[in-house]
Amino acid sequence: MITQKEITQNMASQLGISGMPEDKQKIVIAKLGENITKRITIAILKNLPEEARTEFDSIQDEKNEEKLQSFLREKIPNIDELVQAATNNTVAEFKNLMSANN
Repeated sequence: MITQKEITQNMASQLGISGMPEDKQKIVIAKLGENITKRITIAILKNLPEEARTEFDSIQDEKNEEKLQSFLREKIPNIDELVQAATNNTVAEFKNLMSANN
């Protein structure tokens, strides 16, 4: 089983931040994760039919991951591609910012 430390090291390597102190790496990775989550939420809201938004909010409040995924797959058939695109775009923007600052 892969450990959290190994995941962090792998992400740091992929992001080009492995030279940073470990505590700073964790902060950067956490912030990037927050940005990815925000981007995914925005993409979902843009693609979710207006009449389904109240139900979406209600299911989110329940914190039931399986129910939320099932709901999203029903309402947004290309949800997997949408999530992957939001994630890839956010990571690519981060990498561009990092390379521009070096």
